[in-house]
Amino acid sequence: MVIISNSSRRASTTIEKLKNLGFDPSLFVGAITSGELTHQYLQRRDNAWFAALGRSCIHMTWSDRGAISLEGLGLQVIENAEEADFILAHGTEALGLPSGLVRPMSLDGLEKILEHCAAKKIPMVVANPDFVTVEARALSIMPGTLAAKYEKLGGEVKWMGKPDK
Repeated sequence: MVIISNSSRRASTTIEKLKNLGFDPSLFVGAITSGELTHQYLQRRDNAWFAALGRSCIHMTWSDRGAISLEGLGLQVIENAEEADFILAHGTEALGLPSGLVRPMSLDGLEKILEHCAAKKIPMVVANPDFVTVEARALSIMPGTLAAKYEKLGGEVKWMGKPDK
């Protein structure tokens, strides 16, 4: 079997998570995640849209769920729209810092950053197009919600994952 997922995480992390849930990893040939595709496109830059992106990004990520590594991508994480070439949205809980740490941030705080970025016409890459996910008995906001908000603000969004428009 192959796992196809809108997870913003890399494929290897997804397989490891299945193992931790009690699944035998030998049952899976591999995984294709929107996070893996995002990583590959940002690394290779052989697609015209990705090739045109700069290297400075505002990184919206996770805090409680664990931040997403940008290792091997040659990106410079920055905190303000004035210096950003693009926004990379992996999560909805935190803002990535240049140090590699994260600053937990509310959805409202992240949306305020999006407002500044939209005014500067900075493109966004969203590594998980889902709007919500079910956790226990509650819905949790996912990066697709930020991307939809950004489009409403007039921002350009590259949606990674399924369904592909």
